[in-house]
Amino acid sequence: MKKIYLIPLLSAGLLMAGCSKEKGFDEEMSDNEGQVLKTALDMSTTSDQIMVTRAEQGVDLSNFKINFIKKGETVAAKSYTYSEMPDVVTLKVGTYTATAELGQDLSAEWENPYFKGQSEEFDVEAYKITSFISPIECELMNIKATIAFDETLLAAMSPDSYVEVKVGDNPGLNFTSAEATSGKAGYFKHTNENTLVATFHGKVNGSDIVESKSYEGIAKGRWYKLTFKLHQNSGGDPTGGASGEIVVDASVTTEDVNADVTLEDDEPLDDSDRPNWGGGDDPEPPTPDNAPEIIAISQGMVFDTPWSVTAASECEFKIISHAEGGMQEFTCEIISQDLTPEELGSMNLPNVLDLVNEPAPDSKYPNYWNVLGNDPFNFPTNVGGQSEVIFKLSDFMGMMAVFGNHQHTFRFHVKDANGEVNKDLILQF
Repeated sequence: MKKIYLIPLLSAGLLMAGCSKEKGFDEEMSDNEGQVLKTALDMSTTSDQIMVTRAEQGVDLSNFKINFIKKGETVAAKSYTYSEMPDVVTLKVGTYTATAELGQDLSAEWENPYFKGQSEEFDVEAYKITSFISPIECELMNIKATIAFDETLLAAMSPDSYVEVKVGDNPGLNFTSAEATSGKAGYFKHTNENTLVATFHGKVNGSDIVESKSYEGIAKGRWYKLTFKLHQNSGGDPTGGASGEIVVDASVTTEDVNADVTLEDDEPLDDSDRPNWGGGDDPEPPTPDNAPEIIAISQGMVFDTPWSVTAASECEFKIISHAEGGMQEFTCEIISQDLTPEELGSMNLPNVLDLVNEPAPDSKYPNYWNVLGNDPFNFPTNVGGQSEVIFKLSDFMGMMAVFGNHQHTFRFHVKDANGEVNKDLILQF
């Protein structure tokens, strides 16, 4: 789940103390006051798609803002940041909800998710201690957006090119190639004017280009992933000379951050519907006929360019061999500042994995196929002769995510009787 949960963590002793008529912690309670334990709001969190708990990962809860709001009122009776909240909160008798917020709901800001949620109603009774409040589920309340440039556009556009992203009439953020490559996210306040506008500004092959794309029905809690592409609008050479006009287009996919569901907002642009560069050449080198193929399955997956991912990202692709006799070679080299050969060796793994030829008994890691076949890897092995293999890295994403905002490359090589293919899967956390 991609949500934050504030969950009561109660000891047996505190549960027995719940709703006790003893004055307990505060001898100065009056006839119209009761108390709420801070432990009723103790927290474990799933923040930004990485599940952690306070006990396991040392999560900093200090910036949560907690409000106790009495039924029928709009102003909080008591408000605290979690770090300043007393162990026991004294409130007037009545029915309350507790709300929790993390972050600020700013018009536009980098890496600024804003979460908010509230508990179910609970009663504060005179001279009684409330030790349980229902879990508070905090959902993302603003809009997340990232930008990507396809390789053709990235190579053709000037270094000062950028995409301005705005929601409604609020100020926007400018995404350059640096923000796109690093997967840096902008967060935008949700407004009644629920339109997102992304405008490309820059020079492409020497031509000044300003191209805007707008998307209606923008919803809070969604992640909008916009990809800008370079296309030729009419016959001509790829430099955008007199015989052809340069066109910059964009496609968008969305992910529901709060529901952990990937949705597609607009169909990605179909390159087959557009003219080629002219002269009979395709913008990318052709793949040899019937050579092996490595094909993305997961939404948004790309090869040979950094792909922005999280611990919860699905990471699945397939390898197809069209040759008689299937795959002859299939290797995966792991290149990472964290998953070094030494670190992999501590897990009885080499950094170059041969998925066709079983390791020899006298090799350095004779049993690494057994390691690969179990959690958290679950990699395919013994694939020699197969015509199709599904490769899933999804179960391995959580392990890589613990290293933070780092990059991990998986270099794949596949060969059969018809040819070979090499691709890099570059995961940017």
